[in-house]
Amino acid sequence: MPSSRLSGLLVGASLALAPAGRALPAESGPVVLRVDGALPKTGGLTRAELESLGSSTATWTAHGEKRTVTGVPLDRVLERFGWTAGPMGKEVPKAEKRAGYRKVVVATARDGFQAVFSCAEIAEGMGATRALVAWAIDGKPLPPDMGPLRLVVLTDGEPARSIYQLESLKVLEVAAGAPAGR
Repeated sequence: MPSSRLSGLLVGASLALAPAGRALPAESGPVVLRVDGALPKTGGLTRAELESLGSSTATWTAHGEKRTVTGVPLDRVLERFGWTAGPMGKEVPKAEKRAGYRKVVVATARDGFQAVFSCAEIAEGMGATRALVAWAIDGKPLPPDMGPLRLVVLTDGEPARSIYQLESLKVLEVAAGAPAGR
């Protein structure tokens, strides 16, 4: 068997056998986004990997200016790392029903600025929030002071949760009945 084919089989086998919560190997190119937290898998994504998730182009209005943005929906990024809404039905115990909707995602910029979203609000078919992890505005790559990635929240009335220089996404469990401040 040629060594490149054998290497491919070994990589595939190691991914299939990797336990939940293990990091996914990155494809070639620099990692531009880290994803971790309460997910079955964690790791980093290159720009090529983000684009392979299926890019979308949308019109976004911020500060009265209409822009065309290109990126991937935020929920698709989380799904790449195994996030799901979870099961629903009479046979599913209440504590387990749609457990994925009781998680939040914290998006963090290079300068430490953060925005928080419930996973339910960004899930296509469930919530009304539409957010893109964008790599281009008006057909051009983001300039260094904005990119290489920007989180763009298409449905917010103001761009307060749209983040320049997005570096990481962290999914957190939300404990039911947790007192404020913890």
